[in-house]
Amino acid sequence: MRSLVLTTCAILLLPRPTHAQERFTGVRGDAEAIADAEAMVETMGGMALWAELESLHFVHEWFPYQRIDSYVENEILDLTGPRSWVEMRSEVYHRIRAYSPEHGYWLVVNGAFSVAGEETFRNAMERAPYSIYRIARAIAVGDSDYEIRYGDGDVPGSRRLEFYGRDGILHGWIILTARKEPLVWATTQYRYTFGPMERYGNLRVPRWAVYGNGNTRYEMISLTGSNEAPDPAIFLPPEGSR
Repeated sequence: MRSLVLTTCAILLLPRPTHAQERFTGVRGDAEAIADAEAMVETMGGMALWAELESLHFVHEWFPYQRIDSYVENEILDLTGPRSWVEMRSEVYHRIRAYSPEHGYWLVVNGAFSVAGEETFRNAMERAPYSIYRIARAIAVGDSDYEIRYGDGDVPGSRRLEFYGRDGILHGWIILTARKEPLVWATTQYRYTFGPMERYGNLRVPRWAVYGNGNTRYEMISLTGSNEAPDPAIFLPPEGSR
């Protein structure tokens, strides 16, 4: 089986792809909501910087309440499309998973390869464009696949930025603080409540978050952005499984 282990200091990158320019005519929606979304991106490092990014590499440490171990997670996130590669590792657990439109959703858990079911793959494709990082990049480049409106938040007295796709369906939302920093981010499948922002190089993002009702949290160890897309090979299933 081909090794897919990736270190924080060695990331394979390819030249930037060419994008369909007609997508970048400006996000759609309410003027106030768009202005506040852009203000959020400014708090995260700036519109100009996020517009240049093609990928992110971040390292989290996760602390699930129901497990005896915490684990370190490396993720390579393609900001130009619904692709993600993740390695999770502890003393007793090792998991690699990747999803992409080209190669589906596959996993290697403690050495055992499997392919996720169709529903898992569909869920990943549905939520992927509404990662807070992909949202930030989409706002910065003016991706008209996204429509932003304001709606009522579930934090008392709050409003939320709501993100709709071309299908007109709500796929994600963000509650901002008075400083226009993200406080809560959710998709149709996940919800995270963020801690304070911290700078990682030129990027500024929440330093920690809790998932759902708080039974799991993560801490950001490092975050690196790149203006190059990830190597497509990392999304291929391991040799011998194809």
